Amino acid sequence: MLLERSETSDRNVGREELLEREILEIADHEKELLARELHDGLCQLLAGIVALGSRLSHTLAANKQPAPAAAANEIVRLLKEAIGEVRDLARGLSPIGMKREGLANGLEALARIVHHIYQTSCSLACDSRCAGLSHETETHLMRIAQEAVRNAVTHGRADHIDICVRYHDGSGLLTIRDNGVGLSEDDRSHDGMGLHTMAYRARAIGGSFTVKRLPRRGTLVACAFPLRLSPALGA
Repeated sequence: MLLERSETSDRNVGREELLEREILEIADHEKELLARELHDGLCQLLAGIVALGSRLSHTLAANKQPAPAAAANEIVRLLKEAIGEVRDLARGLSPIGMKREGLANGLEALARIVHHIYQTSCSLACDSRCAGLSHETETHLMRIAQEAVRNAVTHGRADHIDICVRYHDGSGLLTIRDNGVGLSEDDRSHDGMGLHTMAYRARAIGGSFTVKRLPRRGTLVACAFPLRLSPALGA
């Protein structure tokens, strides 16, 4: 009887893990689609408006209308800035960027998004060996970093975030440290799904996940994982 209960429990856990994985894959796929629409749709539309604005500015300047020409130039500048932010958003939705640029570049884009959108400073220290990680590992690490940063800004109200990726003796460690107010028990309950998802992503790459409130101020999120290099690199 005990053996049967154990087998039933194992099967239920297996089904839950499979369902959880499928849900995450669907969510990631939808984010990838949205990123592609932003990059290939909205960015291209804005680029077309930039071209029209530039021609208008040149025409106004040729007709000796400096004030309207200057206004048109300012519109073009703002549009170019908007294109940059949309591209950063697209990179953030697509975990490793539109062209599989790797974890380091993905984290750099995330740091820019934090600065531009949330007006929060964000530093990044990334071991150069992260370029050899498998795509699955890069994707899960990037999603963990995104969720941890979101928590730091929305729940922790941090004004500075440190992202770090280090390797030592065949294992890696991703940490996201902020100087916010720290996650309270209420925050943990309110955002339990986000923490649960990060923990699942860590397990999916054979790693472990921890989150703790720092003694003085802030929160530390950490994901330790085995260093499994991409098969293309002969690992």
